[in-house]
Amino acid sequence: MSGFLLRIIINGVVLVAVVAKIPGVFVDTLGGTLLGAAIIGLANAVIRPLLSYISLPLDSLTLAGVTVVTNLFAPLMVVKALPGYQISGMLASIFGISLLTVCSFTLSKVIQDR
Repeated sequence: MSGFLLRIIINGVVLVAVVAKIPGVFVDTLGGTLLGAAIIGLANAVIRPLLSYISLPLDSLTLAGVTVVTNLFAPLMVVKALPGYQISGMLASIFGISLLTVCSFTLSKVIQDR
């Protein structure tokens, strides 16, 4: 449980960095950023594995192309659903979500629940 909470906190720091450094990504409040980080952490823990399991038969045909799309789709779906988040421009969206996905994936591999 402590590993999960640590991943959510670090995801929050990464989300704050994405909002601060990438032009085109805006969040109204710091509380909204922390709430978004918690929800993105839950989505990465629950929704992404389900989508990966469902897309498993297609991965062999597309050489894991569906997994890449799934890893980008889960955080994007969460960010679009949260109020107060604004992403203007396709490049900001792709770069911000890709950065969140890479950091979340790395955290999941490095920090394990015990």
